[in-house]
Amino acid sequence: MKVALLTKKKNFEIVDEKINNKLKEDEVLVKITGTGICGSDLHFFRNGALGTMQPQFPLSLGHETGGIIIDRNKSKFKNYANVVIDPLDISSCKKIEKELCGCGLKYNLCNHQTYLGSHPTKGSFREFMVLKKSQLTLLDKNIDPKISSMIEPAGIAQYCIDRSMINNREENNILILGCGAISMLISSLLYSMGVKNITILDQKKDRLVYAKKHFKAKNLINLFLKKNINPKTNNFNYVFDLITNDMSFDYGIKAIRKSGKYIVVGIPERDDFIKINPHKLRIKEIDILNVRRSNVKFNRMQNIILKNSIPIHKLVTHYFKIEEIQKGFNLASDYKDKIIRGVVY
Repeated sequence: MKVALLTKKKNFEIVDEKINNKLKEDEVLVKITGTGICGSDLHFFRNGALGTMQPQFPLSLGHETGGIIIDRNKSKFKNYANVVIDPLDISSCKKIEKELCGCGLKYNLCNHQTYLGSHPTKGSFREFMVLKKSQLTLLDKNIDPKISSMIEPAGIAQYCIDRSMINNREENNILILGCGAISMLISSLLYSMGVKNITILDQKKDRLVYAKKHFKAKNLINLFLKKNINPKTNNFNYVFDLITNDMSFDYGIKAIRKSGKYIVVGIPERDDFIKINPHKLRIKEIDILNVRRSNVKFNRMQNIILKNSIPIHKLVTHYFKIEEIQKGFNLASDYKDKIIRGVVY
């Protein structure tokens, strides 16, 4: 089978690997139908690292993915069924409860987890994968398999909203910093909950226009962030930071009102540390919430998408064969050709 490996910064190579047909009792063989190019993948592509975490090359990336079951083995699934793939695997954690893993933690914080494309676990930029049956969810027949990989980032967006615990009885004023796929999904999901006053900030005007047209953003701020920029208002009671660097934090804390909630979603690209002014946080008594991956089950996420007509199909603007992965990452990394999310298949 063909496998795409990042062999050095900004360079993919296609190699051949044998398909593992010797399945354990809890394993299933899946043909990958599409994997989205995520922002964290782009961090590794551009820098060979995620912050100061520098795994050795070659790297096997990819975690937003869907597939078709080729060998169901001893699972409840049927061969040739379309599935959504959870990159998170906590099957080695004992005594998994309804809401908590065996560590007594939420699934996304399990001490025994592995995650697709997170070294040393192999990623899904490949033709076939052996996966645990617990990682698979049947794809709803009303969702196009070509966009099934977008259910995973939708789960992250929903988890951001779950963490924020937005009070719908209040008049909410939302600021989203950064206008990538997850930002757009947060906007659309919030709107479906009845939150109408949503503002997105980004330096790329075409993305902002796209978010307003398809993902219910009401207000747009076209701005390149730099230090000591003062926002025109400080009336946002929720700020979702999808950028997470010195400048976004500085702007967001200035823009948030007293007793607001600041939800940290983005991963700093080059450094592990950012500078914040604790006095600004203290004076306004801001709550800071962090989001790690997702803790939303895929059946629930599919129901939310279908019930509220969340336009995940509008996220995928480009498709690339696995042999074209270099082209896909080049476009996504440079934000060219109005790409939002590219899918490699």
